Amino acid sequence: MKTLILLFISGIFSMFGGIFGLKKILPAFTVIALFTSLGYLIYDYNYGPENLGYMLIFDNFSFKFMAIAIISAILISIISAKGFSYKPDSVGDMLALLFFVLCGVYCMLSFNNLLMLFLGIEILSIPLYVLAGSNIKSLKSNEASLKYFIMGAFATGFLLFGIALIYGATRSFNLNDIRSMSETATTNFPGLLYTGLLLITLSFAFKISAVPFHFWSPDVYEGSPTIVTSIMATIVKIGAVGAFLRLIIYLSPMLNNDWYLILSIISALTIVVSNIIAVMQKDFKRMMAYSSISHIGYLLLALINPNTETSGVLSFYLVSYSVATIAIFVILMMINKEHNESNDFEVFNGFSKKSPILSLILSICLLSLAGIPPFPGFFAKYSIFKQALGNNLWLVIIAICGSAISIYYYFRAITAMYFYNDSKNINIEIDKNYSGYISITIAILLMVLICILPSYFLNI
Repeated sequence: MKTLILLFISGIFSMFGGIFGLKKILPAFTVIALFTSLGYLIYDYNYGPENLGYMLIFDNFSFKFMAIAIISAILISIISAKGFSYKPDSVGDMLALLFFVLCGVYCMLSFNNLLMLFLGIEILSIPLYVLAGSNIKSLKSNEASLKYFIMGAFATGFLLFGIALIYGATRSFNLNDIRSMSETATTNFPGLLYTGLLLITLSFAFKISAVPFHFWSPDVYEGSPTIVTSIMATIVKIGAVGAFLRLIIYLSPMLNNDWYLILSIISALTIVVSNIIAVMQKDFKRMMAYSSISHIGYLLLALINPNTETSGVLSFYLVSYSVATIAIFVILMMINKEHNESNDFEVFNGFSKKSPILSLILSICLLSLAGIPPFPGFFAKYSIFKQALGNNLWLVIIAICGSAISIYYYFRAITAMYFYNDSKNINIEIDKNYSGYISITIAILLMVLICILPSYFLNI
């Protein structure tokens, strides 16, 4: 609870800080506030769960996923001055929206009432609509905001309709009551109940960009400012996946084989379609969008047969994926000074001669996302595949094939850096902003720590 209050107050302070001439200190304030929030989370993790009127339950489950979201936010906020430089007068507003996104994520991860799930998603989504279109000089950014808003509203309609049907079947929004009444409700209102569950599942599929509900994602990722894309690719997915797992854990008695079959099909389609389309992309940010979609397919593998180890496996995968993804986008921001300038793969041509260290770090992050040992992504995928192997061998085979395909498009950037030269890139100046190097350094240290202690992160 203290973390949620601190995030909200920090967001209000950031919003009004710009008015009172505190713009220069707001990025530093954001980092300090996020570190303080992380400290409160660690304290609460050891102290125990807290129930807020049976609407929100702040327990170790939500603490764990929220910690990953805050770590991701710290890495992003360190470079926020550079990331939001397209609108320097509104950096405080942008950081305030980041805090409100985190508030929405925490509500999603802690909900014990379906209404709080809805409110959490809206608290998360509305700031993102603004952030996606915050670069008002870019038509791509405006288009991204509009598409994101329309698809988000569409998904919210599915969610509310599903919640209404479940309420009609069980006469309650509380997850504990729904779980206790599920056996009776299934007997009396099977169609109503399962239709509601299906609609909520489809709503989550929209939010996490699972195939075939992914069409908005590549355009929004490409059009949004790079720093906003990093927020959507990491923090948003952490909140959505964690909330989906919480819903599945509570409502598992109501979920039959047909529901798990639908989720399996969505997972398989997500892995196959996203990896194949990613191969054909010429824009690096669009490729990263399809890469993000493919990782959702791997995460869904763990949700099909959840057990006591599932939350640890998912959190381990999310932290490995998020750290590598943020480092990649930070490096892209340092290369591409003009926001939403061309992000074709050619921008990396000969980059290894321009900056050997950044090229090496970018290569490590891409190899980690591809699941190449000994990088964190390998251990993360291995833990997912190991859990799913017993009951879903066919899905694991599809996932391994998808990972093999992904090696091709990840290596496109690596080969461009080391084996291609482009005279147009000779005079490109790499941003020497120290904040970018700090963010990348922290990300690499976290990746090294994950490689050294993978079992520790799995068992937290």
